[in-house]
Amino acid sequence: MQGKDPTRVIREALEQALVFYYPFAGRLRDGPHRKLMVDCTGEGVLFIEADADVTLDQFGDALQPPFPCMEELLYDVPGSTSVLNCPLLLIQILFFNSNKI
Repeated sequence: MQGKDPTRVIREALEQALVFYYPFAGRLRDGPHRKLMVDCTGEGVLFIEADADVTLDQFGDALQPPFPCMEELLYDVPGSTSVLNCPLLLIQILFFNSNKI
C-alpha cells in the first residue's frame, strides 16, 4: 500500500465489488400501493474525499459515540432528508491532519 493513493485504491476496489451489486447504483422509489422499490437507474453511489483540519489525537483516547463535531466531519447530502430518490450508498474518505484515514 505504501506509495499508493488510498482514495484511488478504495475507489477501484469499490468499482470492482459493486459490479455484482448494481442495485446500489439506483435510487429508492415509492412504488404502487406505497411499496418501496429500488429503481436501477445507474446513477451511481456517492463517493466523497474530504480533508479535516483536525488530528485524531484531538478526539481523545477513546473514540466512541457520540463523536464530537460529527456534523462538521460528515458530508450532508443535499435533499437527503428523505430516503426516497437519494443515493443508496455513500462512501466518505476523510483525511485528518495526521494523514490517516
